[in-house]
Amino acid sequence: MPRKPRIHEPGAVYHVILRGNARQVIFTDDRDRIRFYDILQKSCERFRHRILAFCLMSNHVHLAVQVGDIPLSRVMQNISLRYTQWFNWRHKKCGHVFQGRYKAVMVDADSYLLELTAYIHLNPVRAGIVEQPEQHRWSSHRPYLGKEKIEWLEPAPVLSQFSAKTGKSCSMFATFVAERTTEGRRGEFHGEKTLDNRLFGTDQFIEEILIQAQSPSEHKPNVATVLDAVTRLYRLSTAQLAAPGQERTASEARGLAAWATRELSSGTLAELASTLKRNASTLTCAVTRLENRLERDSDLAEKVEKLKRDLHEVQIFKA
Repeated sequence: MPRKPRIHEPGAVYHVILRGNARQVIFTDDRDRIRFYDILQKSCERFRHRILAFCLMSNHVHLAVQVGDIPLSRVMQNISLRYTQWFNWRHKKCGHVFQGRYKAVMVDADSYLLELTAYIHLNPVRAGIVEQPEQHRWSSHRPYLGKEKIEWLEPAPVLSQFSAKTGKSCSMFATFVAERTTEGRRGEFHGEKTLDNRLFGTDQFIEEILIQAQSPSEHKPNVATVLDAVTRLYRLSTAQLAAPGQERTASEARGLAAWATRELSSGTLAELASTLKRNASTLTCAVTRLENRLERDSDLAEKVEKLKRDLHEVQIFKA
């Protein structure tokens, strides 16, 4: 049975579990963990998502991520790619560091965010590594208690539900977590025994999200519209874009067309690949190269913003 597609909802909170390939260790020492912190910070800055809670274990990671307009899939692809590059470079290895598909469950934050945060912080206790969650250095529990400061961590959505006063909210949160210290594994936070394994929340929450997910692609541009916008931007014809070879301008334009198809359109990379006489895997690699360049190439970033504006105008016109 094919896997269900990821559900993206701006502002949604996800419980994400990123595991080592074949359960292998992904953090050998503090240097690896600090590097992962740095990658999380850069990801927050670039993709405008928020890390509400986290816990680093030896062979997996728990995150509570609140996304913005950019889908979680892009966020996690960037995090896993950058850490894999670091890990393999530092340890002189090659190949996969993480399992091919991370686990993500959209959680009804209005009803379960407090419990999810406590559940993530108690992971080392359930694993028998420590007796109290504050004894585990590499989680967001100590910052929640006011004992550490992590710039990119955002505990306010959780702590503000206890009290407007910082000291009191930290104390009340500590009590909330302590009351759950003996709590075992909760399958619902892993997408088990729920109406849909992508979601956990009230029946109303699940119903509303599924209705939105099943709605048509609104007025998103199709592949032909994306290609039309890209060829105008680069002053190329579709034939030039599909021509064999790796001429730099055409190659960059194909990468941008692939990125826009994946992120902004109702179409698929398979459709674009058929039009451009390329393999879908080749276009996927082109997207990765383009995203890596965006951080240091202001001219390319400007073209991306221009393309986004053009396609947004198409959506408004068709609406």
